[in-house]
Amino acid sequence: MYTRDEVRNMIDNYKWMRNIIEAQVYDADSTSTAQYGIEAVMPKAKGGTGDKVLVKVLDRNREYRRNIKILQKMEFIDKYEDYITDEKNYHILQMLKLGVKHKTIKDLMEINSDSKFYACINEIVSVYMDAQRGHYDEKTSKR
Repeated sequence: MYTRDEVRNMIDNYKWMRNIIEAQVYDADSTSTAQYGIEAVMPKAKGGTGDKVLVKVLDRNREYRRNIKILQKMEFIDKYEDYITDEKNYHILQMLKLGVKHKTIKDLMEINSDSKFYACINEIVSVYMDAQRGHYDEKTSKR
């Protein structure tokens, strides 16, 4: 279960999380340099591993676990977005997911005050909080 602040941060961070998953920039890293001649047989420094393959496997495993966490957060946001019934709030969410600036969203949606804008965001977060608690499940909801 996510807290209100975590849900809000997931919505705000959705754009860069999607960019990371799509780009996978870390996969193109190449740190292996072959050593030739006398350097190949000289003793290696203590504390580090000399096995470049092991280092690469461990790094990819670490990246994979972090990417799984990011994917779970993105799936949470995508899974429950259809429960937002207010059209204005739905489109605000879509623009937030795209990384559109708050000022631009307020101008496009003709929202005059910050308090109205953040009230819309709080309504969106409330829908996510209710959804993760099961308020929209077919068995528990009478809507």
